Amino acid sequence: MPSDPAKTPSTGQNFVSSRQGLAPSLTTVGFYEEIEHTADLALKCGGPDLDSFFRSAAMGMYHLIGIGKTRPDGTLTQTVALEAMDMESLLVDWLGELAYLAESQNLVIGTIQFQTLSDTRIEAVLTGSRVSRIEKVIKAVTYHNLTIQKTHEGYAATVVFDV
Repeated sequence: MPSDPAKTPSTGQNFVSSRQGLAPSLTTVGFYEEIEHTADLALKCGGPDLDSFFRSAAMGMYHLIGIGKTRPDGTLTQTVALEAMDMESLLVDWLGELAYLAESQNLVIGTIQFQTLSDTRIEAVLTGSRVSRIEKVIKAVTYHNLTIQKTHEGYAATVVFDV
């Protein structure tokens, strides 16, 4: 994990987490960092709990496609419900859904409020706004070497995106 866990290594921006109507807490902060990959884009992300882990994966993907520094005004709300057979599949589906919303509607999410979050299910209310353009388009979120590690520090994974 980065030396300052309240900041992402890639942007230095704070991000916090909230779930089920609780106030945001800096104790559930995750991280992301772009890592080199030969032909595609890759991201290492993590967090001390599922909430911050899935949130950091989303923020990292936004950074990769060039909308990570956008400050959404919160004018649009979208509800997402996903179910998968395991956590790796849920992560791929989650990022795929967010990439789809970004590419099809130019929607960048600023606030993620998880209503339900488990190893196999996400129900979330997303609040954000439209951006004028996306710098890079993700063709697919891949399963290439995807493994979610659970350690005493939380969750971590490396995700490869086909661009």
